[in-house]
Amino acid sequence: MAKQSRTLVSNITTAVADSTYSYGVKKKGAGYHISGDGVHTVIYDLDSFVGSIKIQATLAQYPGDNDWVDVVDTIITGDSSMFLDNTYTRTFTGKFIWVRAAYNLQNGTINEIRYNY
Repeated sequence: MAKQSRTLVSNITTAVADSTYSYGVKKKGAGYHISGDGVHTVIYDLDSFVGSIKIQATLAQYPGDNDWVDVVDTIITGDSSMFLDNTYTRTFTGKFIWVRAAYNLQNGTINEIRYNY
C-alpha cells in the first residue's frame, strides 16, 4: 500500500520545437524517509500527447545536474498520427531520495504525472 502520493507535473500545454527536455520540480522519494520497500508507481495522464517523457531519480541528498539517472523507460511518440491519449502506469524500485519528471512536449497535453510510493 502506498504511503505517499506526489504530483511531478500537471497541466503542461506549452510545446517546444526542439528536443530539449524541461524538468519538473524534484519531489521526495521512498529513500527520503528511509523506511518502506522502495517501490514507486508512476501514473501518466495524457491527452493527444506527442513528445517524450522520462522519470529520473537520484540518491544524492543535494543533487546537481549530473546526479540524475533515468529509472523508467522513456515514453516517446513520433508524430501527431501516433499520439498517446489515455492513462498509463510504470513501476520502478529503489530507495531514491528525489524523483522528477523530464519531458519534451511537442503537441497535446500532459494532464498530470504523479507517483506513489
